[in-house]
Amino acid sequence: MNHKRHQIGIFLLRLFLGFTVFIHGLTKFKIGMGNTSISLESITIPMSLLYSIGIIEVIGGLFLMIGFKVQITSSIIAVVMLLSITQLNLPIGFLGTNLRAGFELDLALLSIAGFLALDGKTPFAIENITFQSDECYKCPEV
Repeated sequence: MNHKRHQIGIFLLRLFLGFTVFIHGLTKFKIGMGNTSISLESITIPMSLLYSIGIIEVIGGLFLMIGFKVQITSSIIAVVMLLSITQLNLPIGFLGTNLRAGFELDLALLSIAGFLALDGKTPFAIENITFQSDECYKCPEV
């Protein structure tokens, strides 16, 4: 496989995950946690947990987009997606209903987050510029 295309693919996955998670977190604050909790009224979720998830999504999304602490951030996002699937959307099913979405997007985001958490190499990331370590993503010498 062309190494440069592989790098660009990982970069695009990281941007997609970061942007999607960031927008979902921002929406929680924009529409208000009260409205978010109303849409989740079948599940009793403490308001403090909703705020925590919103903060994780906003900050985690930003971290992923700039490429800062990608493995740790992706791991945390994976846990949030796993909780979302098991606690909120699993009873609704994969595709959901006319009123609510299923867990298909959460599963896709979980898969991307899992890949980024396990891969450990993130091209075009700020951490490669600011933290020179053995874990930085470098192209092999040709």
